[in-house]
Amino acid sequence: MRQNAVLPYRLTALGAWATSRAPHVYAFFRTLDLGRNRLFIDLGSGDGIVACIAALFTRAVGIEVDLDLCRTARKAARFAGISTRVEFICADYLDLRISRADCLYIYPDKPIARLERVLEGWRGSLLVNGPHLPPEEFAAVRRLRCGRETLTVYRRPL
Repeated sequence: MRQNAVLPYRLTALGAWATSRAPHVYAFFRTLDLGRNRLFIDLGSGDGIVACIAALFTRAVGIEVDLDLCRTARKAARFAGISTRVEFICADYLDLRISRADCLYIYPDKPIARLERVLEGWRGSLLVNGPHLPPEEFAAVRRLRCGRETLTVYRRPL
């Protein structure tokens, strides 16, 4: 994979970035009735497409460490006319109070054990795109498919 490869993949200073397919994400969120959530946070929001789609259903925040991707996401939200419903923060999500959200989304590029430790005691829904790198301390409660894409809903066991 080249450093400046054409979508859907790109290497950033802190890891790999892959774009999500907007029609599939929209179908997943519609099926899950994402509007039942008060706050959705996309962890590693990249170009912002997932957080922008979530903003069609509920209040959304995208957190992205790569400044260029963060700028792209903000521009996309302005272009779509939804910048009042979605916010983008340029930071490492592990340094923020992400447990205030009742729904978190991640398309992991590495194991998420550190994330699981940060979420100790959290009782929301963790949405994980793709079948790779599932959480170890959460239980799968629902698995959705759209084309070749999968999204799994995880919750902490009671």
